[in-house]
Amino acid sequence: MKPVAGWLAWSRLLPGLVLLLLLLAAWTSLSDMVLPGRIAGLLALLIAIGAVLRHSDFVRWIALLLGGSGAVLAFLRDDWMAVLDGLSRAAIFASFLACLYGLRSFVQSAPRLREVQDAFVAFRPASRRGAVQFLGLVFSVPLAVGTVSVVAPLIARQKDPQVREETASWALRGMGLAVLFSPFTVAMGVITSALGERLSFGLLIGSGFLLALTLVAIPHVLGICRFPRRLSPQFWQALGWVLLPVLLLIVANLTLVFSFGFSPPEATILLVPPMGLLLGWIRGQSARAQMMSVTLDAWRRFDSEVSIFVGALVFASVITSVPEIASLVARVAEDFGPGALIAIAMVGIAVPTALGLHMVVTVTILLTVFAPAMPDSLHLVLLGLAGLLGWAFGAMTALGSIAFLAATRIFDVSAYRLALGRNLRFMTAVMLLLIVISLVIG
Repeated sequence: MKPVAGWLAWSRLLPGLVLLLLLLAAWTSLSDMVLPGRIAGLLALLIAIGAVLRHSDFVRWIALLLGGSGAVLAFLRDDWMAVLDGLSRAAIFASFLACLYGLRSFVQSAPRLREVQDAFVAFRPASRRGAVQFLGLVFSVPLAVGTVSVVAPLIARQKDPQVREETASWALRGMGLAVLFSPFTVAMGVITSALGERLSFGLLIGSGFLLALTLVAIPHVLGICRFPRRLSPQFWQALGWVLLPVLLLIVANLTLVFSFGFSPPEATILLVPPMGLLLGWIRGQSARAQMMSVTLDAWRRFDSEVSIFVGALVFASVITSVPEIASLVARVAEDFGPGALIAIAMVGIAVPTALGLHMVVTVTILLTVFAPAMPDSLHLVLLGLAGLLGWAFGAMTALGSIAFLAATRIFDVSAYRLALGRNLRFMTAVMLLLIVISLVIG
């Protein structure tokens, strides 16, 4: 078999492997058995190895560097259980991300989505900014990266590159701010897992939502943008029907988290597939076909993301089990206070992301290592917010963000101009403010 034909067969096989991974992850979430999680971890490793062999891009070398470093350290310390634990966590997050692609299909197949898009076409500049930021924020709760496919048609007929760039920056700002509170993002899944059971998930979501609301309101107060006033009742009705499945899913997700003790990724894994089946049955054959097409197309290119999860989580699992690392972090917290670790985490996420390293790597490692040094729930929530803000910074401005690069391609704007634009200044100011607060609280 020729190499190209072999990888074509691999891409066709991937959706089946991802589905098996999802079933194993759901089994792991519902039972106390260790075996399903171990099998899921080994399956994630298999998918990651396929990605490393198949691709030759930057992702390949990051996965090799992190996974290889974790394996070498585990060999030196004879700590292969840490590797298996990291693989099991990687399987959960890979399954979680697979569900997010399914969630994207819920919105993209909504019968009244076009009405929502068409309502935003003809606005003056200030209203256009406010509208695009609002749309980016609302649709990023379920869609994340897929939001650009909703917003991009709004400027499809706009030829002025400055207008396209400005629209893209406001759409990205809405997308980035949704990261602060949406339970359906990889960011929230990685951060809640890294911070562990001591984290108050409700407090993190609530404080993130209030922060996002404040940051959305600031440009309105300054007169830079305003919310459109000419939106008809039909628009709100259409938006309600588009988002209804997502709202129901949010309620069900939070119920599983708070009432039954599941983690946010586990709740999503358990809820999204059955809701997708129900929604496909209600919407009919055409919508079912579109939902399947969107989901399977994403799953066929899914191995790169899995390789990043495997490399980052194996490395984080091994390095956090090293006593010397734990004692070093504890010493820094004792000498400078946990606030210093929160500031270091935020900078340590944002700067590498700006240089091209995806946020999942730095967030996983830094928050997993720093979490044990947080003395109480307040500091743990601040550490979580630091991680979310660092991730939001990447989503808005950084070449290491998949969302940012996807937006620049779909909006057809310069990545470097967009990276150095208004969102860089905005997020830098916000992060500096949180750093000051963290240092004051100590």
